[in-house]
Amino acid sequence: MANARLIFIGEVTQIAGVAAVVAGVVLSLHHWPAAAALIGGGAAFFVGKKLRAQ
Repeated sequence: MANARLIFIGEVTQIAGVAAVVAGVVLSLHHWPAAAALIGGGAAFFVGKKLRAQ
């Protein structure tokens, strides 16, 4: 069974990733901060998903 703390960190990371992706979409890809938010958000989502799966 996975460590409960690691699962919680994964959930928080995943939620932060989704929030960053939404912020990036709202800001649009015409600006580099929005692109960074989308890329970082996507990465955070998948890292969180991987942490939760352990």
